[in-house]
Amino acid sequence: MGECFNGDPAYVGPYQDVLSGLFNYPMYYTIKDVFGSKKSMNNIKNRYDEEDSHFKDLDALGIFVDNHDNARFLNQFNDQNMFASALWFAMTAKGIPFYYYGSEQAYSGGNDPNNRESLW
Repeated sequence: MGECFNGDPAYVGPYQDVLSGLFNYPMYYTIKDVFGSKKSMNNIKNRYDEEDSHFKDLDALGIFVDNHDNARFLNQFNDQNMFASALWFAMTAKGIPFYYYGSEQAYSGGNDPNNRESLW
């Protein structure tokens, strides 16, 4: 799974030409905006519209809420309900869902390496 740590689909999209798997970082930032900062759900539709013109296959992109490179959602947004909503969205949206260990325990670690807490 390739990573291009950038929120601009025009920048990230061309990586899909050379990588068979790629994380959808632009949608990651939109998930944080919509479910964390409680911005309009229209931002998700707008993001998909924008991504359609820059990615070859949205269904082949990895979609996630937390991962090993970033502070966890609950570190920045202390809202369990919105976190659960973000996870549900990521599990059912276009793309391949990636679930980072510890989310089921509501881990809230900060930037790497603080987001790699022991599971038990």
